[in-house]
Amino acid sequence: MNLEHNFSPKQVAQALQVSESSVKRWCDRGVIRTDRTYGGHRRIPLEHLMEFLESTNRRIVDPSAIGLSDPRQDVSRLDDSRQIARDAIEELSLQAGRPGEDPSIANASFLQSQFERALLAGDETQCRKVISSWYAIHGNMASVADDLMAPTFRVIGQLWACGRADVYQERRGCEISIRLIHELRRLILDPGNDAPLAMGGTCEGDNYQVANQLIEMIFREAGWRTISLGSGVPFSSMASAIEKYRPKIFWLSVSHVESEESFLDRFEPFSQGLPQGTMLVVGGRSLSESLRRRMQFSAHCDSMRQLSTLARSLIAH
Repeated sequence: MNLEHNFSPKQVAQALQVSESSVKRWCDRGVIRTDRTYGGHRRIPLEHLMEFLESTNRRIVDPSAIGLSDPRQDVSRLDDSRQIARDAIEELSLQAGRPGEDPSIANASFLQSQFERALLAGDETQCRKVISSWYAIHGNMASVADDLMAPTFRVIGQLWACGRADVYQERRGCEISIRLIHELRRLILDPGNDAPLAMGGTCEGDNYQVANQLIEMIFREAGWRTISLGSGVPFSSMASAIEKYRPKIFWLSVSHVESEESFLDRFEPFSQGLPQGTMLVVGGRSLSESLRRRMQFSAHCDSMRQLSTLARSLIAH
């Protein structure tokens, strides 16, 4: 993958499978927010393309036009370049009053701090800019999840615990993150009806949505069809969905457990009743080692990066 941060109207037209003149017209009308080069040429930043896709309910048809690979053609290749999107990071540095800083030295910590501040302030536009820059650099959702969102929400949780942040700021940050994850989803090629199916959600009493949304994105990026059942779903209802759709993988995201004994009482019949051919993959911050030892499952992932590796390896066989 070699994802750029700014695209020409021709690239966007090819990605959307529309005429270049249509894209230029949308740019000139402000339907797509557009920057101009010193020479007057139109350039469309990734965050503005994401915004356009979401507002018009469009999806990327040809991801290769903007540097995205088709996971069905190459499930293992990840971009190792860290040079792309340097201009975008430098722009953020200038906005933060830190001109001249080499973004290759500490761009991760810088973008994390920008994302943290933007989430706490409820600045969705700035959050979109940071996430699009991060995604352009690293080229995969696992890094967005593990290296950007997870550390940021840990910091916000700590600020909340010591009284330096309010509950509404954390909740609003979750809502913003969910919307931006949904926007990024439109950049990923639809896996198609022949792709294997992954399904999942969170169980009753666990209403955390961000991790569940990220898991769905990890599977789609790896080439899986996905059905997210959402959050707070009773195990009996999950079992009904599995019986109907027969997914190859069912993921269970566990971010909150009120009572381990109550959780295990509900989980055990669910896991034992899974049909043959359905793998149960579990993960989440509330799955302690002692709790996992009492559970029956096919695989456990400590991170989204591990889940991505698993998803790509399974679809390759």
